[in-house]
Amino acid sequence: MTKNEIKKALKAKGIKSVDLAKKAGVTRSMVSHVMSGSYPSSPVRGLIIEALNKKPSDIWPPKC
Repeated sequence: MTKNEIKKALKAKGIKSVDLAKKAGVTRSMVSHVMSGSYPSSPVRGLIIEALNKKPSDIWPPKC
């Protein structure tokens, strides 16, 4: 998924990046980086995976 697709999917569930940032104790900037595929060990990834009810590889496919 692209960053915009992730944001759209979260928005459809009523979740904003600021909500994820507060829950994870990070900045909105960090949430943006995680959505782009950076910082694979960030707790934000787990929150996104949980919120979208998808496997990590469905959201961030492995890079070739």
